[in-house]
Amino acid sequence: MRLLCAAGSLLASTLGMNVAAQSYFPAPTVPTGNPITQSKALLGMTLFWEEQMSSSNMNACGSCHVFSSGGVDPRASLNVNPGPDGLFGTADDIRGARGVPARTANGRYSSSLFGIGAQVTPRKAPSVINAAYLPTLFYDGRAPSGSFHDPITNQVLLTGPVALENLIAAPPLNTIEMGHVGRSWADVAAKIAAARPLALATNVPARLALFIGNATTYGPLFQAAYGSPAVTPSGIIMAIATYMRTLVSDQTRYDNYLAGQTQALSAAEVRGMQAFTTPIGSIPACVQCHGDLAASSHSMGPGPSNTMYNSLPVPNSHNTGIRPIADDPGVQNTTANATDAGRFKAPGLRNVALHSTWFHNGEMHAVADVVAFYSRGGDYHVNQATEIQPRNLSAATQADIVAFLGSLTDARVQSELAPFDRPRLAGERAGYAPTVFGTGMIGSQGRAPVAAAIEPVFVGNPGATIAVQNTLPGTAALVMWDTDIVPLGFSYAGVNLYLGLYNFGLTYAGQTQSLPSGAGYASLSFAVPGNQALSGMQVYAQWLVVDPAGPVGAITSDAIAMVVR
Repeated sequence: MRLLCAAGSLLASTLGMNVAAQSYFPAPTVPTGNPITQSKALLGMTLFWEEQMSSSNMNACGSCHVFSSGGVDPRASLNVNPGPDGLFGTADDIRGARGVPARTANGRYSSSLFGIGAQVTPRKAPSVINAAYLPTLFYDGRAPSGSFHDPITNQVLLTGPVALENLIAAPPLNTIEMGHVGRSWADVAAKIAAARPLALATNVPARLALFIGNATTYGPLFQAAYGSPAVTPSGIIMAIATYMRTLVSDQTRYDNYLAGQTQALSAAEVRGMQAFTTPIGSIPACVQCHGDLAASSHSMGPGPSNTMYNSLPVPNSHNTGIRPIADDPGVQNTTANATDAGRFKAPGLRNVALHSTWFHNGEMHAVADVVAFYSRGGDYHVNQATEIQPRNLSAATQADIVAFLGSLTDARVQSELAPFDRPRLAGERAGYAPTVFGTGMIGSQGRAPVAAAIEPVFVGNPGATIAVQNTLPGTAALVMWDTDIVPLGFSYAGVNLYLGLYNFGLTYAGQTQSLPSGAGYASLSFAVPGNQALSGMQVYAQWLVVDPAGPVGAITSDAIAMVVR
């Protein structure tokens, strides 16, 4: 605590520089009961990048909201959700955000769709940058302003512009994004209370490292932010909301142009801006929906108040015609008005060129494709918004608009400079997770069991999970352990082994579950003791599964090498 207090003046100057850099937008409105303070913003920053927030220790809030990718998931083009038809490789596939493996409360994997792999959300992750200016959040607006309730008591804690607080309350419990079946906010708070802050991260920014100091639990950080060491659900949520209110991006070349620096944009970018902001006859200008780019954003902020559509059931929501309504209803129809169906909130466009996919389903993979989509008036026209009409833009005009959209990149965001500085997560670092080596034995289905280990194994981890797939369903699965290996493997009673059999152990993992393919899978969750002497220890594992094709009625998988971090 002495270190936290001694660092106060430096923290104040650091946070002050970040706020001062927001020279064009007004500050976002803040609920009275959750004012921005230096220590709370830094606590929120720590929690936003804390992978231990998730049940699997694999996902932080920031895992799917990376600043150098414009505040969205940079892996989106590789993250495939099969869409409403449940089939991979069909037209309704969605490029969403990468979540956690489906798991039960005891840590075991359980998904007939994704098996032992990480799940993918049914919508792309929206950007968190400039989200503080929006009165509703999520693509369907289900996180509104108005009131924020304590997750435990349901008591109203805050009123006013609390969309951020309502947004943050959802992902840690979502069984695709960060949670497990039956998870509660009491579970989340207890897990954070027992965690060492950012234990899995590296390259922690200086201002954040100074704030954390030598704290080995989150108690001192909550003490600094709230005057009490208690780690509470509402304290977690309000701190992250406070941090997100500092993520203001208004330092683009376009913002400089709006401020009178006419040389900030090239001739092509100016032409693109003019095409973007000028109606075509009766067809509205693009800026009518994307009012965050209106000149008034410098006085009013980049929210929906700048658009013509602030009074819809969810402000600034539209059916653009990217997919049939049946795929995803979007904004929920709460007014018995069928024209609500298929609406999604129009996103802000600053830093849009940094994204890897576009639209709520991630369908487009280039900004030029997005511009071409609007030029032709969308693809699906049932219940489509009347403002989405064919514009028939020339190739030259489309290229100019693409150039203009490139001027909306904030260099601080792209280079991850304050206030967009951040740690590097374990999930981003090659070699941090366990590795798999060797080959499995062919079983009665003509498949070889394949081991998997995608979760970090670290001192004090209450539930690391390893798994196996391509087994027979409904048969017994066991895990063999050792601290020694035979890298090239050897045969024992006809069974292929990679373990040295010097410190051998065996754990029954239960019956294998079934996938639609007819293959089976199993998983095992285990706790790593909180003994720092274990750090650096190497542990090896190999699956043994019952299969009549095996020489002793069982076959083995490839092997897993784990280094305790």
